[in-house]
Amino acid sequence: MKRRNYNLLFLVIVVLSIGLLGLSVAYAALSTSISTQFGTIRQSAMTWDVAFNTGTITGTASNSTVKCDKGNAQNTTISGMKVTFNAPGDKCSYAFQVRNNGTIGARISSITPKKPNSSCTTSGSTMVCGNITYRLRYNSATSTTQPAVGDVIAAKSGSTATTRIIYLTVEYTGATAATSDFSQSGFGYTINYAQN
Repeated sequence: MKRRNYNLLFLVIVVLSIGLLGLSVAYAALSTSISTQFGTIRQSAMTWDVAFNTGTITGTASNSTVKCDKGNAQNTTISGMKVTFNAPGDKCSYAFQVRNNGTIGARISSITPKKPNSSCTTSGSTMVCGNITYRLRYNSATSTTQPAVGDVIAAKSGSTATTRIIYLTVEYTGATAATSDFSQSGFGYTINYAQN
């Protein structure tokens, strides 16, 4: 009887072993292994190129008695603009383009007016110096949208630079005509762009 128990036990062990082996093979048949492998990762060179479109900048006068001399735009500087007013309401407007020909977007990080004298007051892109008001505007000389810190100029699209038109208006905003000649010189704006 002992031998029979051993045979039965042996048979049960063999059957369980075969069953366990069958389950293992079935499990292996139902499992899947997936993986990812990268080839080469390449970062294209990025470029920073924010500047003025270069060339002559022509002023637009509010009437025929106003004289608006031409300016000259070179990469990061516009110079040569001169204005002669004769009466209240006289105005000159200069349009210039800021372009981003780089692959990195840019945002205005600061706008700093350069005052022609100490009696000027500033508010954002507007500077009032006695009877003369200087103003930066987007899109047109009469727009109410002014450049401000945080404004963005996108990176170029393909090979085409992104541009933004800014107008500088200089206006005689005094209520009465000046009783004697006066002049202001050295005004300007510094617009700093930083990576967006």
